[in-house]
Amino acid sequence: MALIISNAYLSQSQMSDNAQYIADYLTDRGWTQNAIAGMLGNMQRESTMNPGLWESLAYGNMSGGYGLVQWTPATEYTAWADARGYPWGNNTGNPTIYFNGQLECILWEVANNQQWIATSSFNFSFSAFTRSTQTPEYLAEAFMRNYERPGVLALEERKQNAQYWYNNLTYGTSRIEDVVQLVLSRVGKNTYSQDGALRERVFDEPTGYSDCSSLMWKAFERGAGIQIGTWTGDQMGHGSLVWHNPDYEDVFSVEMQRISGAQRGDLVFWGPNDSPEASTHVEMYLGNDQFVGHGSGIGPRIKTASAYTHSGKLVEVRRYLSGGVTPPPATGVSLVRWIPG
Repeated sequence: MALIISNAYLSQSQMSDNAQYIADYLTDRGWTQNAIAGMLGNMQRESTMNPGLWESLAYGNMSGGYGLVQWTPATEYTAWADARGYPWGNNTGNPTIYFNGQLECILWEVANNQQWIATSSFNFSFSAFTRSTQTPEYLAEAFMRNYERPGVLALEERKQNAQYWYNNLTYGTSRIEDVVQLVLSRVGKNTYSQDGALRERVFDEPTGYSDCSSLMWKAFERGAGIQIGTWTGDQMGHGSLVWHNPDYEDVFSVEMQRISGAQRGDLVFWGPNDSPEASTHVEMYLGNDQFVGHGSGIGPRIKTASAYTHSGKLVEVRRYLSGGVTPPPATGVSLVRWIPG
């Protein structure tokens, strides 16, 4: 991904990598696809998705707009960035940190109820905006009226932009698949260990070490750059709850897979009750009636989900990245041969 930072207007094709980076960053932090697209529609109008853009290309004009959302005056962002050590202006040596600074400023505004002023037509908080499943066009207008408050509305342009980015970016799909493939790459390669030091060596070659939770911890850390927790109880406190098993059956039957809405890359937890502290095991759901996880001995192993049992009851399903797919569950047991890469 080639991020572009300059004091110049970008074409739509030049914006794509910038837009995808923003989408990935905010998806990982719980924003909906709809909200991200609504904001991107405004960013395209304001800055052509270029964090280095100054209003009217007037570099260093602190009274004008600057950055992805054209903070006005520019000091609204530059002072915030200086206080936290983020680069701006021509200090483009680290594009990732440059982008992260502006995105973190927006997240700070969400958390501290800054910049966003709810209007009668869009009477909700900035935080509610980030979780909204309203249409991208609706959210593009909400962001324009409650956050940007521009001199030139260009509303239809912002709405069209939002729909374009909603349709033409991936929202978590590629990142969760990266995590899944990392877990699958360890099938049959690791020795089970709960030793505090060894269990972190998941990706050692030719033989790694893992237990059920460290396998997932390190795969999400390496594959998606996010922290989901180092053990099952911690992991049950992260991500979002997809489904709670009301009757605590032992196995993830084909019917339960359908009802739960589980997607590829979701984690499934076992334990004697709902308490995270009492949790005993975790597996990754692959779809098509399959789990992958490390229970004991050499692993991890791929299992038939509807035939797998563990001590304790199946408690819940959790999701840490959106974008996974839900293949139709198998109607019977099928044999799968996995050749580690």
